[in-house]
Amino acid sequence: MKVRFTRPALDDLSRIHAYLNKDSPAAASRVVTRLIDRALEIAHAPYQGREVDEPNARVVVMPRFRYFIFYAIEGEEIHINHIRHTSRRRPWDLE
Repeated sequence: MKVRFTRPALDDLSRIHAYLNKDSPAAASRVVTRLIDRALEIAHAPYQGREVDEPNARVVVMPRFRYFIFYAIEGEEIHINHIRHTSRRRPWDLE
């Protein structure tokens, strides 16, 4: 399966990098790289994430960095929709 990052997910990665970059540019790059790598790994087992209350939405957790990766399976693609720190509310709770 192919993994595609949506514009909101790319914006999330940019914000995560900018926030972490204030304290450590090297750490910011490492964390964002690891988030991208983990998102790409979803293609190998797309149903590994648990279902959430949004239709066709799943989430995997990165415990070490404490991030949620929200995604959807769309045909033969994985759409990475949002990446959020566990201390933040879910994207659909913000509306």
